[in-house]
Amino acid sequence: MLCLKDAVTHVLNHGYSHHIQRLMVLSNFSNLTNTDPRQLNHWFWLAYIDAYEWVELPNVIGMSTFADGGILASKPYISGGSYINKMSNCCSQCKYDVKQKTGSCACPFNYLYWNFVDQHRDSFAENGRVSLMTNVYEKKSED
Repeated sequence: MLCLKDAVTHVLNHGYSHHIQRLMVLSNFSNLTNTDPRQLNHWFWLAYIDAYEWVELPNVIGMSTFADGGILASKPYISGGSYINKMSNCCSQCKYDVKQKTGSCACPFNYLYWNFVDQHRDSFAENGRVSLMTNVYEKKSED
């Protein structure tokens, strides 16, 4: 996943990344893989030169990982590969195809996204900002 590699490499080399890399690549991947939000917060705290606790903690726990259950943000910041493709130039050079939804060459963010929606569809159905995702999921075939 070139977007993930680029984001992590940039942070390790510069101690910084654009908010799209922070939010929609690193935090998104963390959410979609059920990474412990406290561990992500700790890594951001150590890795980013602009990580001030008064900003980092609410941004990571509240906004980017939705670990506060919606107190700070009204919906989780998650996406499939399509959004990452729109906001970066990584997908065109990645070995995974962002346009494929299934198969061994499909972008893993696509699989991870719909798996996350499935895992949380009961709570998402009650949230007007994300209930559309559950409606789309319910219409998908088993294939």
